[in-house]
Amino acid sequence: MRLSIVIPACNEEKRIGPMLDAYLPFFTARYGGEVEFIVVVNGSTDRTAELVQGYGARYPALRWLVEPGRIGKGGALMRGFAAARGERIGFVDADGATPPEAFQALVEGLGDAGAIIASRWRRESRVSPRQPLSRRVASRLFNALTRLLFGLRLTDTQCGAKLMAGAALRRVLPHLGITQWAFDVDLLFQLRRAGYRIAEVPTVWHDVSGSKVEILRASLEMTAALLRLRLLYSPLRWVVALYDRYLAPFVHPPGFEEDRLFRHSLVVLAGAHTANVLNLVFQVCMVALLGDRAYGELGALLGLFMVLSMPMSAMSQTAAHFCAAYLQQGRPGRAADLVRRLARHLTLALLPAAAAVLLLRERIAAFYRLEQPGAVLLTAAALALTVLATPLMGALTGCQAFLWSSAATVGGSLVRLAAALALVWGGGAVMGALLGHTLGALAALALAVLALSRLLGGAAPERAPLRPVYAYFGRYLLALAGFAVLCNADVPLVKRHFDPLAAGLFAKAALVARVVIFLPLPVAGALFPKVVSAGGATEQHFRTLAKGVALVALMAGSVAALCLLLPGPLLLLFRERRAAELAPWVRGMALAMTPLSMVSLLMSFELSQRRFRIAWPLLLCAAAYVAAAALWHPSIGALIGLLAAASWLALAGSLACLPWPRGR
Repeated sequence: MRLSIVIPACNEEKRIGPMLDAYLPFFTARYGGEVEFIVVVNGSTDRTAELVQGYGARYPALRWLVEPGRIGKGGALMRGFAAARGERIGFVDADGATPPEAFQALVEGLGDAGAIIASRWRRESRVSPRQPLSRRVASRLFNALTRLLFGLRLTDTQCGAKLMAGAALRRVLPHLGITQWAFDVDLLFQLRRAGYRIAEVPTVWHDVSGSKVEILRASLEMTAALLRLRLLYSPLRWVVALYDRYLAPFVHPPGFEEDRLFRHSLVVLAGAHTANVLNLVFQVCMVALLGDRAYGELGALLGLFMVLSMPMSAMSQTAAHFCAAYLQQGRPGRAADLVRRLARHLTLALLPAAAAVLLLRERIAAFYRLEQPGAVLLTAAALALTVLATPLMGALTGCQAFLWSSAATVGGSLVRLAAALALVWGGGAVMGALLGHTLGALAALALAVLALSRLLGGAAPERAPLRPVYAYFGRYLLALAGFAVLCNADVPLVKRHFDPLAAGLFAKAALVARVVIFLPLPVAGALFPKVVSAGGATEQHFRTLAKGVALVALMAGSVAALCLLLPGPLLLLFRERRAAELAPWVRGMALAMTPLSMVSLLMSFELSQRRFRIAWPLLLCAAAYVAAAALWHPSIGALIGLLAAASWLALAGSLACLPWPRGR
């Protein structure tokens, strides 16, 4: 037997027929009885196996193996390789993207090499139609990472057309174990380690519709697979063994649907904390350019902005809840209609609010001791844009389009930083910083509109009922209002009760400590659409919550410990010379913020399942905090103590609201 061609196939009934029509006559005419085809049908729920059997009746060169479970492309290929009898053994994808003439070029070019692979990225290659930009970028990044981690100087490890000398493949086959995205890299790396030369030739490749690969999600899975493979071939392979033995059964328990919480949390964390880094740079630059007094004014306005905008994220979570539910029901048209109508209603509601701010701007400025009433108008404009974006960002979360939502967040932060720096350097002072903040909010809104137009723009329109949506929003708003006060009212309260210089210094200390809550906050966002229900919690939901608790505890605990042990070095980010004086504030705020990170997770879990009792402990603790601060504020340290007491009580109340009997 001169040549064996293995074809992995999973649910390929629409594409494998034309592929076999092209390959079987082409190669049987050239090699006769010296060629064999082995189709490995794995995990298919359609008619793929039946179609292949029909071809086998007509072509004796065709054999097939049927594996009921999903063993991945790599698992299917390893089964096919083990059954192959050829002197040369190759594989090709079932979609027919590589024409038979291009695979024959591999046969003719193998020579004395251990393997030869087709490349879509060599200069002489012909790829049609041109791949989308997202796929091209993902491919080049994956290739760069492969070169960096494994030293494989190849341009295209993932093209689905490869041919190996039978002796070389059989030598490395017992050592292959990766069955998913990194299989090709594992195969090529093993061949190179065994001393075989790998040739690479340009190819002809035609994109075939019907691909089941979601490029953004696949990119993350491929990156994780590469990192795992690199660890397996390093002294740290024991880490993988420990994960497989102890953590994997918890992360991916058998019999439960994979929730991808860790993976999506990583995406949201990466996006959120890229934005956080940009926001931190924004704050550091504003401290350096504005000075303590002006920065205190800016910090008070941004704190007020956060207090007012965070409750409106209830609208975001409302949209996330109902969009996730509609998509679970297979009704994307309802999700699209919901977002459009919510955005329209919010626009109408903002008009009288804008008129009120315009009329009362001087009184608001006087209350907060602001020198320029125009700063109030810019803050209100940024708030309006952020409010308009809330249902759109929520819909992205409901669609679990976390990469898109992260892109909108990062894009807005980048625009804010660049615009604010240019305007403040140009002499805009606090007004310039606020205008930059407003432009960032506008950029985030525009990116969210673009993302949703791509995700839901083609859905057939279907009217969505709004009464249950607004009922849910109102209840969510109550809970989030209490949470927003606990998270963000500290700087406005200090600004109200103490002098502007002290408020500016406290704003720096509070910003450092606030990382305790903002670092793990994206975990709650990733958890929310995964546990959506109409009131009941399943064992799958509680497993997802347990993973979230572990992540939040690890992240919040690590940052809190850092703030407690090293407040001085953290304050140096703001060029603060009075680090020793501010260190107690950083420590106190870290202890006050730590429980709120867990409260955010529990609140997302409860509200995603339409249980609203958690609103009451949050509202009561927030009201008690503000009232106590108004009546008793002998020092800033005393206000921090009040916040800490309210935060820990809020955590205790949130835990009491969980459905513990069902949880057990």
